[in-house]
Amino acid sequence: MLETIRNKHLLTFDILKGIAIWMIILVHSRQKFDGLNIWLGVFDVGQMGCQMFFVISGMTSMMSYERLAGRPHAKREFYKKRLMAIIPGWYAAIFLAYVLNTLSLAFLDMNIGFATNRQPLSILCNLLLLHGLLPFCNNNVSGGGWFLGTIALFYLAVPFLYKFMAQRKQSFVKYIPWIAEAAACVCIVGLYLLTRRKHGYAALKNNEFVYFSFVNQMGCFLLGVSLYFEKETKNVVIEKILCILDAFLLLFVFFSGWKLTFVMVPFIMGLLTYHLIRWMLFLEEHGNVSFGKSKMIKILKAYGQVSYYIYLIHGLFVWSMPLMLHKLLPALGLYIEDNVLYLVLIVPMFVLSYYTALLFNKIIGMIKKRFQKS
Repeated sequence: MLETIRNKHLLTFDILKGIAIWMIILVHSRQKFDGLNIWLGVFDVGQMGCQMFFVISGMTSMMSYERLAGRPHAKREFYKKRLMAIIPGWYAAIFLAYVLNTLSLAFLDMNIGFATNRQPLSILCNLLLLHGLLPFCNNNVSGGGWFLGTIALFYLAVPFLYKFMAQRKQSFVKYIPWIAEAAACVCIVGLYLLTRRKHGYAALKNNEFVYFSFVNQMGCFLLGVSLYFEKETKNVVIEKILCILDAFLLLFVFFSGWKLTFVMVPFIMGLLTYHLIRWMLFLEEHGNVSFGKSKMIKILKAYGQVSYYIYLIHGLFVWSMPLMLHKLLPALGLYIEDNVLYLVLIVPMFVLSYYTALLFNKIIGMIKKRFQKS
């Protein structure tokens, strides 16, 4: 696979990042509606878009580090580039979350959810990207912040992972994510056994620290890492079948209500993404005539190219618009049923998230250039 993707900007990754950010917008867009049709609950699977990002990041970080490997200060250069990619937008998002939540509390008497935790220590830990290790501030200083805290820990390990994986035989490489996932499950089950008297299964539920933790998510990142060093797929039929099977397994486990669901679904989503990447890279590398030609693919590509900034900014619309309308409409003597209101708002939420992210990206780019010049 390494030869297939070396020194290339691949459409596959932009498309998949577009799909991932669409999934995340869908799951967040319904969170401020109480009376939605039960069938719209399928959008909850959208939270698995984060696992897609982890797999893609595992693969692309290996690509990035390989370009630097062999240089005198390869690690330092890699960390600097990763920080410059993450930090400016992240700091701006934290500042914006604090300001918007202050305004919403002052003028609307509502905590919209941009920054439910505004303690100085919590903000400092987020600024230092340490929050992936700390339950009290991992996902409440800025919306969706857990992803940044987790991915930052993975990036720290990239130089060491690259060296380790490059020295392994391909026959062994593909087993590494499975070994890591087994170790993670042992750690998490061990944690449960140690804390069950106090917390029971509550610690293993969705959106709790165990779910967010790098231990629970590392199998996804390592799937992307190992994929970079594996051979290109020769049989796309098998990849298609495995994608379908993984999708059915994901839906079954996600909605099963099983007590260990959110220990297992991240890796299942990682496997789905893993096989999807193999399939799509084959199509792209072998010049499939329809690949990348449709209007939908072009839209997904556009969203994928600014997916990081959409992730940081989309809460401005998907959380605030429903809450403000729920407050404003009754004051005007109007009533719109939640399902209708959701369908009216969903397209504007997608569009506004995209164009605001473009602006956000442009502003951050200008700040970076100015910083680099100085």
